[in-house]
Amino acid sequence: MYTYPLWLVLFFILPLALLWGFNYRRLKQHAGVLGLTVIGCLIISVPWDILSVQDHIWYFRQPQIVGVWLLGLPIEEYFYIACMSLLACTVTILLWERYGKEQ
Repeated sequence: MYTYPLWLVLFFILPLALLWGFNYRRLKQHAGVLGLTVIGCLIISVPWDILSVQDHIWYFRQPQIVGVWLLGLPIEEYFYIACMSLLACTVTILLWERYGKEQ
């Protein structure tokens, strides 16, 4: 029951919390980029997901989701898009800070 929210917590929220907990000072300097990344991913992905659900390319069913829908998508899908983009951007920034800058 509610496997989608559980999956989000285990594989996105927990890693994000750990990464941000240990690297808050470095990551807060990039808050604008992180925010724009999340917004951009939502703008691109939400219409794509809505069309995919309407065309039965993929679907969401109870009891895997909580059941709260917004614009044709379960609320978990919005969290997935936001968390996935935030996690990818966070990891990219941390790797760039550590290995990408010229010494």
